[in-house]
Amino acid sequence: MSESFQTATDQIVEFTLDELSFALSLPAVEKVIHAVEIRHLPKAPEIITGIINVKGQIIPVADIRKRFGLGAREIDPDNRLIIADTGKRQVAILVDTVTGIMDLAPGQLSVAKETLPFSEHIRGVAKVDNGLILIFDLDRFLSLDEEKELDQALKTKDNES
Repeated sequence: MSESFQTATDQIVEFTLDELSFALSLPAVEKVIHAVEIRHLPKAPEIITGIINVKGQIIPVADIRKRFGLGAREIDPDNRLIIADTGKRQVAILVDTVTGIMDLAPGQLSVAKETLPFSEHIRGVAKVDNGLILIFDLDRFLSLDEEKELDQALKTKDNES
């Protein structure tokens, strides 16, 4: 029996990194903002670029390019930050562009465990007219060690304030 996480119609927020299409599940996305200055966060996990202040709330910024083995790039003012909820914390994900919201019909989605068993950070793959979209799994965003490292770095930053 095929495992599925798809409801009647799933909605995703599509974004790009180096012309490749990725997505997040819409319910996990809180907002999209223009790229802003990112402050370095000492002792943070490698995937965490730094922190931003959004309306008084300190949010860690993740560069998922590292997670997918894509080359580093300078931040461009046209880049976007997707503020999302991992279930454990809010994070900002640095992306090149946000393409938009897309409805997925039943059958458009394949579960990653079946099609990409080696990819622990991909929730599924959506088949669309112009190709494939990899759907990022925010539940597995940070490993347990990375979560602990980030918690410690944020506590250290709070003590310095």
